[in-house]
Amino acid sequence: FHLVSAYERKGMDMMEEFAFYGSLILRCIIVYFVIIFALRVMGKREVGELSVFDVVIYLVMSELLAISITDVKVSIFRSLVPITVLALLQIVISWVLLKNKRIRDLFDGKAVIIIENGMIDQQMMRKERYSIDDLMSQLHDKDLSSPSEVAFAILENNGTLSILPKHSCQVLYPEPLISDGEVSQSALRAIGKDEAWLNAQLKKKGIHSVQEVFLCLLQKNGLFLIRTQRAVSRKKAGGKRAGRS
Repeated sequence: FHLVSAYERKGMDMMEEFAFYGSLILRCIIVYFVIIFALRVMGKREVGELSVFDVVIYLVMSELLAISITDVKVSIFRSLVPITVLALLQIVISWVLLKNKRIRDLFDGKAVIIIENGMIDQQMMRKERYSIDDLMSQLHDKDLSSPSEVAFAILENNGTLSILPKHSCQVLYPEPLISDGEVSQSALRAIGKDEAWLNAQLKKKGIHSVQEVFLCLLQKNGLFLIRTQRAVSRKKAGGKRAGRS
């Protein structure tokens, strides 16, 4: 009797073990597809392009998913609910950031210029805690030996350093003058111009409002402009009406 009971207990223990690992495997499969779906819904961004907000969202989600995998006594849906809320929050905030540059700069930060026309901005480097060793390492990676070869070096808000060599740089200033219908006052101050000058330049191009401009850069040969899709559609519609009349 005792022998049979021992075998029974051993069999029950094995069944519980199989059930535990079966549940663990099933949870891993569910979590895998949840992660794929959440990342697809939240949009395509490379790891190097993640903002601080994105990183926080992913860290919290990964912690919730780890708990749902390891603690088989807790229903996996207890983790899926907050993960869904976080994914929706990320989508909503991303939409708000897309529409409002000021809020976008608040969340993502602003890119700063470390080198301008071969001159290093030491004060900005101290503010961003960016060492000269880091700077020189990035220059060497671009096959540049000296800051004097650099037109602009921009420390992006994701921490990467974008370098525009003098021999290939086409812009007089790297920051857009207009971005998605919003004028950058800091860019205008940097080039010594004002909004009245910008509006006059736009009128020469047949543009009567900054809201019509998706992107405006100051290049060596003048303004580089891309109209918003709405402005292009209105222009085409106006041309068709004129043609019919």
